[in-house]
Amino acid sequence: MAIYICEKCAGEIGYYKNSVTPLNLPVGIQNYCDGILCVGRYSDSLKEALRRFKFSNKPSYYRTFGRLLALKVENTEQKVRFDIIVPVPLYKSKEKTRGYNQAELMAGQVSKILNVPCEKRLLNKTFETKSQSILKKNERLLNLQDAFVAINQRMIVNKNILLIDDILTTGSTVNQCCKALKEAGAGKVIAGVVATTRNY
Repeated sequence: MAIYICEKCAGEIGYYKNSVTPLNLPVGIQNYCDGILCVGRYSDSLKEALRRFKFSNKPSYYRTFGRLLALKVENTEQKVRFDIIVPVPLYKSKEKTRGYNQAELMAGQVSKILNVPCEKRLLNKTFETKSQSILKKNERLLNLQDAFVAINQRMIVNKNILLIDDILTTGSTVNQCCKALKEAGAGKVIAGVVATTRNY
């Protein structure tokens, strides 16, 4: 599978192992996520490319990042069968300003490659929150509390869901999305992310 990334950049990515790893959260924070699949470390060429994708109007990067995520899912040691793919939503005003939701673009590409339906409207972000990137760790953990709600419970009940996002830092965004999906009856929710600042 071609991933449309130059050999030099591909070689610089600090790839993580092909396995589902736990989302470790601080003591006292309830964990709703059944695990993480992550392409690599948020550094060097991967960090720069993700920043351009997210903040510098480079939506076409979704093809490469979507393919990298699909490869991670295909090659993971634990063969998880996903029923649906769901992107992490942006609040409508932020999506309008940016012009696109990077998680939604990647989710569509992953869906196409894995032949798993992508449901872009099963999660809603119900209010605007401060940008996670400008907050301290403890503030990030509380900033997104109950910011997401699941729509159309009938499509979620007992389903194994692959939740797509670009970058994982504290894990707050992913965890709150998983909470909304689990409260709507989801069976298993695993997050697929391109990069993380954590060591896996």
